[in-house]
Amino acid sequence: MNPALYDSFIADYYDESPVVSGRLQDVAFYRDAARDFGDPILELGCGTGRITMALAEAGKRITGLDLSERMLERAMKKRAALRVEARERVHLVQGDMARFDLGETFRLVIIPFRPFQHLLEVQQQVDCLECVRKHLAPGGRLILDVFQTDAERMHDPVHMRELPVTEYKTADGRQVRITERVAAFHRAEQRNDVEMIFSITHRDGRQERLVFAWPLRYFFRYEVEHLLARCGFRVTALYGNFDRSVLDDSSPEMIFVAERH
Repeated sequence: MNPALYDSFIADYYDESPVVSGRLQDVAFYRDAARDFGDPILELGCGTGRITMALAEAGKRITGLDLSERMLERAMKKRAALRVEARERVHLVQGDMARFDLGETFRLVIIPFRPFQHLLEVQQQVDCLECVRKHLAPGGRLILDVFQTDAERMHDPVHMRELPVTEYKTADGRQVRITERVAAFHRAEQRNDVEMIFSITHRDGRQERLVFAWPLRYFFRYEVEHLLARCGFRVTALYGNFDRSVLDDSSPEMIFVAERH
C-alpha cells in the first residue's frame, strides 16, 4: 500500500463526503459485533476514526491502526472531542496493516470499508491475515468487509467515462462535486486504476480540480475464503450486507466473520 495515498488532499475532504458520512449501516453492524464478541478491539485501516469513535462511545476499548499520518491526525481530533471516559478507551497507532506487532491480543479485529482492497499482492494479503491471527485472542473473531465484485466494472469501457458520484457543501462553504472513472483495467491482476475527481468551488469563486488516484484490488467470494483458510481461519458467517442478509447475486457487500483454527 502506498503510504502517501491518504496523506494527500483526500484527508481534508474525507469525512464530509456523503460517500463516507452517509455510511451508517456499517457503524451499527460493528457496534452489534462488538457487543457480541467483546473487547478489546483492533481496527485496521481506521482512517479518521469514523467507526473507532463510535465503538469507544459504545463502551468498548479499541485500538485503531492506520498508515496515514494525516488521517490519524483527524482521528486524534475526534478522540479529543469525546467524553473523557470514551477518550480513554481509544488508542491510535500509525502502522502498516500487513506488518504490525502490537504486543497484545484482541477479542475482535475488524477491517471495515475497503482497506484490505488496497493490498494488491497476495503476499501482502497473507501477511496481513497472519498478523491478525497472531493478535487474536482464543475464541476471538476477525470481520473483513469488501465489496462484491460487479463483473461489468471489471471490463466495461463505460466506466472509463467520468460519472457523477455526489455533490455537497463543506462546513466552511466550499461546493464539492465528486465524479469517478476507471483509468485502466488490469483483469489479470484483479485490480482497476480508479480516479475520484473533486471539482471544488471555493467561497471566493476560485475553481479547483483535484484527482485522487489509486489502484483498487477486487475479490471474489471463494478467493477470500481460500485466503482465510490458508492463514488459519474458519469462516463462521458470511453476509451480503450490513443487515446480515444472505450473500446472493445482488448483494453489494461480502462480509466475512472468521475465527482462528
